Amino acid sequence: MTRATNNSATPSSRPATLPRTFVSASAIAIAFYVIAGLFEATLIRVLQPSELELDWISDGLLSTALGVAVYLWLYLRATRRALTESERAQLVIQAQLSLAEAMQRRLLPPVPAPADGLDWAAVLIPAGRIGGDFFDFLGPRPGVRLMLIADVSGKGISAAMALTLLRSTFRRVARDTVSPAELASRMSDALLDEWHGSPYVTAIVAQIDTMSRTLTYTNAGHPKAILVRDGTSSELAEGGPPLGLLNGARFNEGTLTLLPGDVCVLVTDGISEAFDDELRPWDSTLLELLRKAPQSAEQLCAALISEAQEGPGPRGVDDWTDDRTVIVLEVSRPDETARAARSVGPGDSAIDVRDDS
Repeated sequence: MTRATNNSATPSSRPATLPRTFVSASAIAIAFYVIAGLFEATLIRVLQPSELELDWISDGLLSTALGVAVYLWLYLRATRRALTESERAQLVIQAQLSLAEAMQRRLLPPVPAPADGLDWAAVLIPAGRIGGDFFDFLGPRPGVRLMLIADVSGKGISAAMALTLLRSTFRRVARDTVSPAELASRMSDALLDEWHGSPYVTAIVAQIDTMSRTLTYTNAGHPKAILVRDGTSSELAEGGPPLGLLNGARFNEGTLTLLPGDVCVLVTDGISEAFDDELRPWDSTLLELLRKAPQSAEQLCAALISEAQEGPGPRGVDDWTDDRTVIVLEVSRPDETARAARSVGPGDSAIDVRDDS
């Protein structure tokens, strides 16, 4: 977690401003004195007033100077008070952001360790201190793992706050069903009841049966997952609308058998939109990375994040930035599985399935 710092209101910085304030005030006073003297001399030369009129002119200039000085003093005092209140408000905001950042980090689960011939990796990088991307892993029953990748519409604190409800809804519904289509349908109804369509969530819900080596999924308006097999890619497109957007939403499921060497990659739009190029879509970048050299799931995650950071982003959008999330699932070949079994300790293959909702 990045620690926030705020140097705008430190005790040591305030005394340093006093000499500068005194020098500025003295310079203004001297300048006004010189200007007033020149103005008075010009009036005397032009009007040639009597002694009584000269006293009036001097008194008028003195009164004007006093009024200006009082006005400036009141204005500066009000400005300083406003700045102090602004500094205090900024400190409160920074403290709240730090707390929200820490809470959001705690929502993310540990990534499953390699087991059953499956290698997992996940990376989430928010565009700011907090973001609207999310992923989760569950093991509701032996031999079955559930995976969620999601992106809440909108940005900032409102999107980040919605993640708590999204996580608890996913874990609550997963107690009753492991069907991705049923999970998505029931989650969508629950989120619509709470949010009334704003925000909504794009997501992919997937179930991996480690015994039969099958992956069943549904896509709720999310960037399509990519399956790479023997150097070619295919999109996992079955699904339905975003979660929490339409009443009574229903979803289709897709099921495929995982083979040794398969690589399944799920991303949020912070990755897919970073490669806004019809001649080189993001799945082409994925294939290029895999062709260069065999990579572990963790290495592939890092490489995709790095490529996305260099990507141009959506055309016509200046200073574009978005949360970036990548999940990679690799199916090990037999020789890789044997090496992983020798290198992983007995307690490292367990998935954290505690329900913290």
